[in-house]
Amino acid sequence: APAVVTAGQAPEEPYDLPTEVIGLKDWIGESRWNHDPVGLLAELPERELSLYGVTKWLDSSALLRWGDSLAEFSWSFGGPLIVEPQLWCWDVDSDGQEEVVVINHVGSGTGTSIEELHVVKKDGDGTLTDYCFPESLWQEDLSGLLSVVSDGDRTYTVLGADLVDLTDEIQTQFPDLNPAMIEDASTGRWANFSVQSGTDGDGSDLFFTGSAMLEGREIPYDWYAAEITAAISYENGIFTLSDFHLNSLS
Repeated sequence: APAVVTAGQAPEEPYDLPTEVIGLKDWIGESRWNHDPVGLLAELPERELSLYGVTKWLDSSALLRWGDSLAEFSWSFGGPLIVEPQLWCWDVDSDGQEEVVVINHVGSGTGTSIEELHVVKKDGDGTLTDYCFPESLWQEDLSGLLSVVSDGDRTYTVLGADLVDLTDEIQTQFPDLNPAMIEDASTGRWANFSVQSGTDGDGSDLFFTGSAMLEGREIPYDWYAAEITAAISYENGIFTLSDFHLNSLS
């Protein structure tokens, strides 16, 4: 799916940029509003990279400094659980130029854990442009690949060639539930991203982790029945998920 493309904007005001990393939890402290307006949340000094959080009235944003370039983006950080953002830099798309990778947590709660994945490129004039992993790829497209099937007295959630047997869990958690009442499966509200050392020894690899949530009128709450993992590739403004796996949560 195509990335969601956003050009970084010139900072709205001449912010006073701190020089010491404070981290998101220490910056926010006990109150989201009772702290310095700008906090240095992460940095890679060897890449001349710094990621700042900016507090505004009823809003927040991010500043990304990359060498001589400084741009403001409408990213939020932490979610209710105050999860620290992640900052990386390598040649993601093998075009000979390094990109910045930012993973920020934007939502958490009962049945919810959502992160955003940003790949930032620097143009020849120093402009920073964000290529964000689109929500539609994991919310809609990936959900469309999930299904629930029955074979005799066994019930499974299925993704491609992988399946997870739900029979025992149904009998334990919902003994009165008729499996026929499970209407569908989706990815729900769960999307996490991670960076791992490259398998070829050069650079790093991107990965997606989500969940398969069962849906039906007789299911009383968010029922996440399996974990989904997939590899992520990025090239020419396009994100691709591949190497899917469906794993049991038990």
